[in-house]
Amino acid sequence: MANQEYAEHLARAWSLHRQGENEASIREFSGLLQISPDNIDALYGLGLAQRSAGQIETSEATFERCLAQVLATLEQHAGEDRYEMLRVLTSQRIAEVKAIEQ
Repeated sequence: MANQEYAEHLARAWSLHRQGENEASIREFSGLLQISPDNIDALYGLGLAQRSAGQIETSEATFERCLAQVLATLEQHAGEDRYEMLRVLTSQRIAEVKAIEQ
């Protein structure tokens, strides 16, 4: 899949999530991750869609996977604001889903 096509697919997945079409969004994000398993944007979006669909334990695992990828990326791009922000946001999402589980 070309970069432009991947970006369009990612935009469609996010749009479905914003529209509350969580199952369709989960399928789209999952399909993207089959092509690019470490894509942070797809991982984060998948975690959000799973959480919205009530798949709390699954979303926690996805957010944990996302955080691991963010931290690995930060090792290569230390101090980059985007990844620092994603580290914080992903950590917050993990805390939120853990609170829901309790």
